[in-house]
Amino acid sequence: MRVNSIGDMAQTFMLRRLTTSIKQQASTAAQELTTGYTSNITRKLGGDLIRLSGLESTLSHLKGYRIATDSARLTADTMQSVFGKIDALTDGLGPTLLNAANAESPRMLQGVTTDAVARFGAVLASLNTKLGDRTLFAGIASDGPAVAASDVILSAIEAAVIGAGATSASDIETAVAAWFNDPAGFATVGYLGGPVASALSVSAEDNVNLGFTAMDPAIKDTLKSLALVALVGRGTVIFDQQAVLHVSRLAGTSLLQNQSDRTFLAANLGMVQARIDQAQTRNEAEEAALQLARSDLLAVDPYEAATRMEAAQTQLEALYSVTARLSRLSLVDFLR
Repeated sequence: MRVNSIGDMAQTFMLRRLTTSIKQQASTAAQELTTGYTSNITRKLGGDLIRLSGLESTLSHLKGYRIATDSARLTADTMQSVFGKIDALTDGLGPTLLNAANAESPRMLQGVTTDAVARFGAVLASLNTKLGDRTLFAGIASDGPAVAASDVILSAIEAAVIGAGATSASDIETAVAAWFNDPAGFATVGYLGGPVASALSVSAEDNVNLGFTAMDPAIKDTLKSLALVALVGRGTVIFDQQAVLHVSRLAGTSLLQNQSDRTFLAANLGMVQARIDQAQTRNEAEEAALQLARSDLLAVDPYEAATRMEAAQTQLEALYSVTARLSRLSLVDFLR
């Protein structure tokens, strides 16, 4: 009678292979039981991956939109904070100027105009606010400041006033306004940014425009009004007392008008913020629905996974028992 047997080395390899296979089965079942998802997507879907691929593609786009909306929301919130800071810096300055000028009180007016010089610099610093490595109000040239320093701008305006030979209040106001409107004036010397940035896509249907720069008319007019007051405070080109009083009245009136323009600008930004919030809500709802659909495709029966894991553990224990018994076999035991 022929007896087929395998050698010790072959037996060792066979047992090792069986052990590895059963361990892998147990590990796979445990993973599926823990995550609730299949470990073999192709087998689960019967080889039809088209629907899953579509879901994954849309989810990937939504992830990109989530990043875009988070960034847009932070940018818009920071911009709105800057508008609030500019309002705080200019709040009450117009009426105070008018009261001081109408009272013809040089001492009171000197204190107000000197303070206005500092406020002008603070407004410029606000317009240079950065978010990360981007300057918010510099347009596409966001890697540098949006506006020049206070001394640079005021010195350029003073040179323009002197160059125009302006001595009366109306002539001084005209010269300052001309400098802010001249392409070689504020647009070149004062504004250091670039053109308005393009709209940002925050969903498949929505684009939002955060192209607010220091060149916006409402901001530029505020700077022009503050510059008029700062010229009085510096006292380098306006010497006549009547001109000082008249320029202060003009600046105070202009600042009151600027406030409504800035309110309208902040309201426009507020509408952009609302659109970002709406897009974010829609994207999150769509993402949740798609995640649920994906889970339905890839979900496994937890009872079936637990059964497979238990069966694999039982097989593994039996294999360990057999291996232990085989390791104790010897020729002497066989011959007994």
